[in-house]
Amino acid sequence: MRGAPGRSWQVLCKRLLRNAPIEFAPQFVLRHWTLSNSELGRAGENLCARALRRAGWRILGRRMITPHGEVDLVLAGAGELVCVEVKAGRVRQWPVVNGEVPGDWSPLGRPGRRMGWDRLRAQKRAGHWLARRLERGRLRGGRVDLVEVLLDSRRPRYALVHH
Repeated sequence: MRGAPGRSWQVLCKRLLRNAPIEFAPQFVLRHWTLSNSELGRAGENLCARALRRAGWRILGRRMITPHGEVDLVLAGAGELVCVEVKAGRVRQWPVVNGEVPGDWSPLGRPGRRMGWDRLRAQKRAGHWLARRLERGRLRGGRVDLVEVLLDSRRPRYALVHH
């Protein structure tokens, strides 16, 4: 005999109540919740997508699977297809000064350090593959951007760093 009746409904409601704010209010979640690593990654992707949409990019897809790997965000703008890899992580030293991160800032715990050359090459191949298939080949492909979502481990604040 399976678990108590209604148990799966309770689990579903609990997941929905936990995941909905991550999807629809990532700023609030990043500032006020303690997140697991997977939740932090999803909140970072949602925050990044909103910021890039406000900057004028058109989002063609999220978490797209290709033969070369998964692409977090696929964007189009100015005739170009861009694959965006989002890396979110907590930092101990807050690097933001007057809304900018200095170019020479590079501690070992930086989220973007987790993206190696192999991953970068795979993202580039995925971009070319997607460019041939999306928008009927009207987009040039292959550009890979890295967006780091930095979350202060001591205070409720975050920053986006676009490379």
